[in-house]
Amino acid sequence: MSDDRGLQPERTVMAWQRTVLGLGGVSAMLLHHADGRLGASIPGVVGMLVALVTLVLVEVHHERHRDERENSPMGRGAVRALSTATVLLSLASVAVVLGQVG
Repeated sequence: MSDDRGLQPERTVMAWQRTVLGLGGVSAMLLHHADGRLGASIPGVVGMLVALVTLVLVEVHHERHRDERENSPMGRGAVRALSTATVLLSLASVAVVLGQVG
């Protein structure tokens, strides 16, 4: 049996990184699909900013609390905020792809 104390926070940070990577990827595709239309570009730009800010916050929080062995690098509020941003980006993506925005 291996001793993996301290690895759970690392795995959690990697999960946050994968989530942010997905959010950034969808946002980049939205920007590409917008074809320069301002209204259609806004969700992609906002999604990219949310992804960047979240990535920085996760990394900073993880570095500060590395020795505390917390299970989550962010609080419940951050989880709710990122979940809300993901749902809103999904709805905006549908609207952009269907041509309702822009």
